[in-house]
Amino acid sequence: MFKRLLIFILILHLLFVIEISAQKQEADLIIINAKVRTMDNKMKEASAVAMKDGKIIAVEKNDRKVQKYVGTRTKRIDARGKLVLPGFNDSHVHFMGIGNIFSSIDLKDVRDPNEIVEKIRFYLRFIPKGRWILGGGWNNQLWDSKDLPTRQLLDDITYDNPVFLYSADGTMALANSKALKLARIDKNKSDVTGGEFVRNAKGELTGILKGNAMQYVKLITPQTTTKQLAEVAETATNYAAYMGVTSVQDMHSDYISDFFGELQRQGKLKNRIYDCTPLSEWKKLADQGIRRANGSEMIRTGCLKSFADGDIESDEQLYDYISEADKAGLQVMIHAIGSRPNNNILSIFERVATTNGAKDRRFRVEHAYGVNPSDIERFGKSNTIASIQPYLFGGNYPYRSMMRSNAPIAFGSDASITDFNPLYSIYSAVNNSGDNISVEDAVQFYTVGSAYAEFQEDIKGSISVGKLADIVILSDDIFSIKSDKIKDATVYMTILDGKIVYNVREFTTVPSPNVRP
Repeated sequence: MFKRLLIFILILHLLFVIEISAQKQEADLIIINAKVRTMDNKMKEASAVAMKDGKIIAVEKNDRKVQKYVGTRTKRIDARGKLVLPGFNDSHVHFMGIGNIFSSIDLKDVRDPNEIVEKIRFYLRFIPKGRWILGGGWNNQLWDSKDLPTRQLLDDITYDNPVFLYSADGTMALANSKALKLARIDKNKSDVTGGEFVRNAKGELTGILKGNAMQYVKLITPQTTTKQLAEVAETATNYAAYMGVTSVQDMHSDYISDFFGELQRQGKLKNRIYDCTPLSEWKKLADQGIRRANGSEMIRTGCLKSFADGDIESDEQLYDYISEADKAGLQVMIHAIGSRPNNNILSIFERVATTNGAKDRRFRVEHAYGVNPSDIERFGKSNTIASIQPYLFGGNYPYRSMMRSNAPIAFGSDASITDFNPLYSIYSAVNNSGDNISVEDAVQFYTVGSAYAEFQEDIKGSISVGKLADIVILSDDIFSIKSDKIKDATVYMTILDGKIVYNVREFTTVPSPNVRP
C-alpha cells in the first residue's frame, strides 16, 4: 500500500513538473509568416520567433514549430511576409538632442494651413501629453486663400498639448484653445494697448494674437526646467521606437539617472541606453566602483568619451587619462576626424595596451573618418573599434579596407547632428560611391557590430535563442529591393524586451501599449 502511494505521489510530482515546464514555455509573443534575417551565422534566415519574459525562446524556419509555445495568453503577430530584423543599435548619438528636435516646429515651408495640422500630428506621435508645441515661421501670404489660421484648425488633435506658433514676421502668433486657457484668455478678454485678440464674425477668439497680446501666452511658455527635460527624454525614447532603434550609445547626456531612470520605472522607456561621460571624469566613476557596461540591461554606464584634438590639453595628458581609465576597467572612446587625429589616437591606444597589458578593452575611435590608408590595418591589429556614421559623412569611406583589416565596426548616426534613421545610414553605406558594402554587412554593423562595441554581443544584436527580444519589422525587404530605395523603407513595428513599443496600427491588430494614435 505504501509503495502504491509513493508511486502515485511520484506520478503527481512528475505531472506537476511537466505542467510547470509547459507553462514556462508558453510564449508571451510570437511572430509568424515572417522573412526573418537573424544576423546569427548559425541560422541566418527563419520564418517565426517566440518570446517570453523579454527573451527569445525559439527561432524556427517553419511556423508550425512555434505552435507548441502558444498558450491562452500568447499574442500573435502575422508579419505577412515582411522583413524582421534585430532591433537597431545606434552606436553614437546625442540622445537628449534628439528629444530637443521636437522643442520647436519649423513652418516656414508650409504652403497650406492643413500642412500645419499634419506637421503637428507627426509631433504628437512622440511628445508626451502636456508638452508645449512651439516654433512657427508660417506665412499665410504664401497660401492660396491668404486666410489666417485658427485655433479650431488645431483643437481636434491638440486637446492635450498647448500650441503657440509665431508667424514668419513675428508680428502675430497662433495659439490653440489649450494655450489660451492656460493663459486665462477667453471671449471676455479685452484687447490690450498695442495688441489684439483676433475674433471672428461671431465674436469668438480665433487663436490669433497680435502685437502685445502675444505676451500673455509667451510669459507662460516653459523655460528650461526639470519638467521640460523629462518631457524631452520621453520624446527621445518615443522617437527611437518609431525609428526601430532599440539601443543607443549616448555620447554624453547628463540626464540618465534622473530622467531615463524615471521613465523606466514608469514603464515608458522604449530603448536601452549606454550612457557615456567625459574622459576627464574617469576617476569619479572609478571611485564609485563603476566599470565598463555597468548597470542593468536597460540603462548602463562605464564608457568615457573625449576628442583626439581640442578637448585635452596635450597628448601626454590624453594618454594619462586613457591609461588610468583603462586600468580602472572603463571603456574609452575618442572622437577623431582626419589623418593626424586618427594616427595620434591609434598610437596612444597602442601605447596604453602595451603598458597595461593584454585584455579585452575594446577601445573605440568615434567617426574614424579621414584615416590614412596606411593606418587602417592598425584598427584590426589592435582590435580598435571603428565607430562609423555613414549618413553623416556620405561620399567615400573605405569600408572594405576596414573590413579586410579585421577591425570591429559599429554603425551609428550622430543624431541629433544628423538624421536618426538607421535606414539612411544603411542606404548611404550600401550606395557609397567609393567602397560600397552589402546590405547584410551594413545591417550586421548596425546590430551585432554595435552590440560588440558596448560589450553586449552575448545578450543582443541578433535574433537568437536566449538573447533579448529586441526586434524590428520593416515595410520592405531591404535585402531584395533596389539599393536606392532602402532609404524609403519604414518601420512597421518595434519590439523591446518582448513588448510592442511602436506599431503601425493598420499592420496588425495586436495592441500597441504606450503609443498614442
